[in-house]
Amino acid sequence: MSDFISDIKENYLKMERELVTQLNYDVTNQHLIAGSYREEIWVDFFRKIVPKKFNIARSVFIMDSNKNISKEVDIAIYDEQYTPYIFNRGIIKFIPVEAVAAVVQCKSRNLDSDVLKRWADSIDKLRTSNDSIVRLATNIHIGNESNRVTQTATKPIKILCYIPENKTDKDDTGGRSKFDIVIEAYKNNCSREYNAEENSSSGNLKITFSDKTLREILFKYNRVGEKDEYENDSKYPEILRERKICDYKITDESVEYTLLSFIFQFNQMLMMINNPMFFPHKAYVNMLNK
Repeated sequence: MSDFISDIKENYLKMERELVTQLNYDVTNQHLIAGSYREEIWVDFFRKIVPKKFNIARSVFIMDSNKNISKEVDIAIYDEQYTPYIFNRGIIKFIPVEAVAAVVQCKSRNLDSDVLKRWADSIDKLRTSNDSIVRLATNIHIGNESNRVTQTATKPIKILCYIPENKTDKDDTGGRSKFDIVIEAYKNNCSREYNAEENSSSGNLKITFSDKTLREILFKYNRVGEKDEYENDSKYPEILRERKICDYKITDESVEYTLLSFIFQFNQMLMMINNPMFFPHKAYVNMLNK
């Protein structure tokens, strides 16, 4: 059994190295073609690690029922369980924000802080509606009258994927800070120091989370815009404060299995959100009637 476990861990180390190698491969000097190539690699990466209940779409726009539309999203991870369609306009796709679990911005090399900020702000301005009516097994769910313990408003997890030139290649003007998860794929000759608070490996993939505990995640993505008035509420177990994202790291002495760790970390985040909000049909009807 121990050999089997070791093989699994070693396999993910190989996958991590392969991912970084592919991302750093100079396929062409054409910027658009190279960007599309790397974007497809990131798409394949997320397809391998998120549950099959989620769909993944490239080059889409996220919208809300207030007529807000995001800037173009490289990769959207969304759930069609309660939103079984996308608004299409030819090849352009508009996905309601209520269905979106995560959005990904892919960058090949240099980071432009202003571009990153504008992109992140276009996501943050989107607002979900809870004007939904759904029959459940035990009751009729009416969104505006829901128990406040349930999800009242959500927003996508913002992920930045990019390839730094070296370990000091930082966006020091704040663009990175607008993202909830930053995934850096370093070149093979770029060594990095280990940081116990970050998801850093002895390899070349580094993943950093802005959220530290499950409680932070619970409120950040389920109670958007609300003040946390439930600091001592017994409905929220103490373990949510104690359990940190870094507790899901898989390590073996000096080696950290970053990719394998991320599978557990990211999917734990998704399980704190669990399902997208029920689709607010009437809110979108009202928008279209205006």
